[in-house]
Amino acid sequence: MTTNVRRILVPYDYTELSDNAIKHAIILAKIIEAEIVLLHIVDDLSEESRHLKRLQEIAEQTIQKYNVNVEVKVRPGVVHKVIKVVAETLDAFLVIMKTQPPRGSEKFLRSRSIKVMMGSKIPFIVVQSPPKRLSFRKVIFPIDFRKENKEKLVWISTLSKYYTSKIYLFKPNTSDYKIRANLEFSKRFLEGKNIDYEIITAEKGKSLTESSIDFAQKVDAQLIIIMLHKNIGRFSNLLGLNEQKFISNKHKIPVMVLNPKIELHKYGGFY
Repeated sequence: MTTNVRRILVPYDYTELSDNAIKHAIILAKIIEAEIVLLHIVDDLSEESRHLKRLQEIAEQTIQKYNVNVEVKVRPGVVHKVIKVVAETLDAFLVIMKTQPPRGSEKFLRSRSIKVMMGSKIPFIVVQSPPKRLSFRKVIFPIDFRKENKEKLVWISTLSKYYTSKIYLFKPNTSDYKIRANLEFSKRFLEGKNIDYEIITAEKGKSLTESSIDFAQKVDAQLIIIMLHKNIGRFSNLLGLNEQKFISNKHKIPVMVLNPKIELHKYGGFY
């Protein structure tokens, strides 16, 4: 399903946390002229009629109050599968989804949020609280050794069409040649797009993840952009741990989450 209409998908379960996701979607929908699609997932379609009616009432209230276009959908199935299928079927611009601190073994294995986002072709923005600003004017861009960082640059370029943003290229306190190469490539990319940026180095003794999250709070950043590892599996706790720290960060800063795309390997300049 490919049309000229931009769609923002919001998985919705009637909770305050998913209300927060709607509020973020409303702001973005107004700026990029998109419509919002509320998705509720049920165990079976016998519940469809009741939930469609309830969702439609929420949609009508949102339309009247905020003057945005809102559609509703109810689908049966497993949450992490249905969200990805619906997002791709709609050709969604992105998914805005609630998240919350991991529970129990989720602290060490992949959380429910990561499970939903793994392998998705559509970007996600995960939120923990209502929006504090009406834009993403300050964006944290952690730089690591992976070539897939280029996909984050593509999204910075996309966001910059709608916002006058400042990008903080946040690099580890190391002289690793791959990171240096990726940093130089990022600088050239942003300069070529006339996007304002600043290079920040992580504090000594602190991880890139911890340092960049704290810096984001210090400068009142509105977004952190991260890339999931390719191979986060059931037992790959170390791979997923940093991503989880970003997603459920203690300062409740929204996080854009991307998945690596195989075709990005054809781009030069990134290791």
